[in-house]
Amino acid sequence: MQAVRTAAQKDLNQNLSIMVTTYVRSLFGMPVLVLFLVAVMVSSGETMPVLSPTFLLNSLATALSQLAATWLLIYLFSLRNFAVGTTLTKTDVMMTAVLGSLLFSESINLLGWVAIILTLSGVLILAVARIGLRGLIGTNGGGGAIQAILSRPTQVGLATGFCFCLSYLFLREASLSLSQGNFAYRAGWTVVSVTAMQVLLLGGWLLVREPRGLLQMFTHWRLCSFIGLTSAIGSICWFTAMTLENASYVKAVGQIETVFTIAISTMYFRERISGREFFGIAAIIAGVLVFLL
Repeated sequence: MQAVRTAAQKDLNQNLSIMVTTYVRSLFGMPVLVLFLVAVMVSSGETMPVLSPTFLLNSLATALSQLAATWLLIYLFSLRNFAVGTTLTKTDVMMTAVLGSLLFSESINLLGWVAIILTLSGVLILAVARIGLRGLIGTNGGGGAIQAILSRPTQVGLATGFCFCLSYLFLREASLSLSQGNFAYRAGWTVVSVTAMQVLLLGGWLLVREPRGLLQMFTHWRLCSFIGLTSAIGSICWFTAMTLENASYVKAVGQIETVFTIAISTMYFRERISGREFFGIAAIIAGVLVFLL
């Protein structure tokens, strides 16, 4: 769902700004999320939970860290030679595993670490295949590598991955802090609360900075509705999975999105896949399969 949504957002971004395009996923996805929550409550017979300060603070932290990560990612795209930074945003899976183990309630076994490293390796192999080794380490040998490490794109890329990492961990803490209901009930309340905060926060910012952009969304309501639907389904799956399992495990399995994205580019855009890309795909799939052991 996320891969399909991203492809649709690329089309929409030709007519709307990046921030307005980002807002579409929250605003148009919100009705679907509310319907999901209502369906879960009706089927479970549960009533509205007591939203504790812990839940609200973790939900707010999730919403803010996701918005910060999105802003940094957009800024990253505005920089020249941002290949290194874009690749480093994918290190969020390793950051989630390390920070989750040290500061949050994550418990990762040996096979879990193996799977995380496999999926991360697969993503990095795909990056090298797409942008080349020189694009990652520079063209001047060691000096190029040091320059790449200290460059602004690298710093922004790591900051982006770090903010995404925090959003996953705070998301799981928020969901686990709810004391009643099954996993779907807790995930439903968490995803609706976080998305509602984003609708209000980013909506208020756009109302001041890009009021015309908010109106232009509705001239593309069909595509916006499709993005909202696919984004909502993806969010429901993300939040439910992170309610059930370690955020680092979920994010590692989520690297399969890269494989789906390449499949879409191959079948829809008729792009060719290189041998190194196949190797990277195999590493990601192998990492995902390890989680079944």
